[in-house]
Amino acid sequence: MSAPADNSDRRYLLVTMPAGPFARHLAKALGERGALTRRVVMNGGDVADWGLSQAERFNAPSETFRPWIEAVIATGGYTDVVVFNDTNPYSQEALEAARAAGRRTWILENGYQRPDWITLETQGVNARSGLPRDPSAYDDADRLAPPEDGPHLGQITPFHVYNTIRYFTCMVAMSPWMRGYRYPYTVTIAGQVFGHIRRFGAWLISRKARDRQAERVARLTPYMLVCLQREGDSQLMVHSDLKTNRAFLTTVLDSFAAHAPADLRLVVKNHPLDPGVEDLERVTLDLATERGVRHRVSFLEGGAFAALARAARGVISVNSTAALAAIGFGVPVKLLGRAFFDIEGLVDRRPLDDFWREQSAPDAGLFHRFRRRMSVETQVYGSYHNPRHLDATATRIAARLMG
Repeated sequence: MSAPADNSDRRYLLVTMPAGPFARHLAKALGERGALTRRVVMNGGDVADWGLSQAERFNAPSETFRPWIEAVIATGGYTDVVVFNDTNPYSQEALEAARAAGRRTWILENGYQRPDWITLETQGVNARSGLPRDPSAYDDADRLAPPEDGPHLGQITPFHVYNTIRYFTCMVAMSPWMRGYRYPYTVTIAGQVFGHIRRFGAWLISRKARDRQAERVARLTPYMLVCLQREGDSQLMVHSDLKTNRAFLTTVLDSFAAHAPADLRLVVKNHPLDPGVEDLERVTLDLATERGVRHRVSFLEGGAFAALARAARGVISVNSTAALAAIGFGVPVKLLGRAFFDIEGLVDRRPLDDFWREQSAPDAGLFHRFRRRMSVETQVYGSYHNPRHLDATATRIAARLMG
């Protein structure tokens, strides 16, 4: 076996990471290439996922994090700073500090093409992505090398839910010893833990019945498919003026009741990782009843998105990457938030009030070129959560980070 390359000058600081053991696998992959990696540990979830060795421990009031991370980057000689998501306050402050110091920055995020891909960008992710918004920027995308591909990776959601529950449970358990951590989400820790347990348990018990319900609903055409976001997610809180699913549903149902054809139905599909802190089915049906359209509205907790989207007249979303998949199916898409794929020719730019009666299908050629460039520049084949694929995913990410 050949000796690892001499990359001793590369020092990686992992500040925020996906819940679960992925960070350790990434550190191992970087270490095999001769680089040093440490992780910032701020709460009990970080300790459970990483441990306390090879760590930069922060246990002070949150307002001191910025000067602390600036000092850590400087004194530790870190050349690269890696975060998960760029809207978490700790991620934002670390990125700002690293860029001010002239260090490389890397942002991991859930895949734009889920479930078999994850995202890695340098400028920003989601609506802050560095991908261009001008359709002409993709004219030469066919000349780019084809993206790496592979077979379906298998289930992601059960492992993702388990890692999330474990992370937040350990955060609570160790909070007496790590009091400085600033919890950055609107959904409470208890809501995260018990909501995921409740929803995942219900899914295990009733998934076949829910799939059958979705199949029945899909036959009740014509309909529009509405995709909810994960409550409290940055896609709502940062990349949209509609801060909650309730606000999104109110906007959609107001317009549907006033402007949709009388024979058109509305199918609302919940996000598979919604923490379940609010009964969104009850919210949906109550809002529909108040507007006199309850008989034309269905709510789904399960069902295959691809089949539902393909049978729909159109898809309405804040900015979910499920909508990006619908564009790939050739289904018209209307966005109510900000997204990196909000590009003329991919989504329908007409007002929502008009979208019910007239829709523009996406340009298949533009989508092909857009997807090619997006895949090559921002996507990595793999999973943060399926244990069978952690090593291979970390190896691919490490190759990008050190390329």
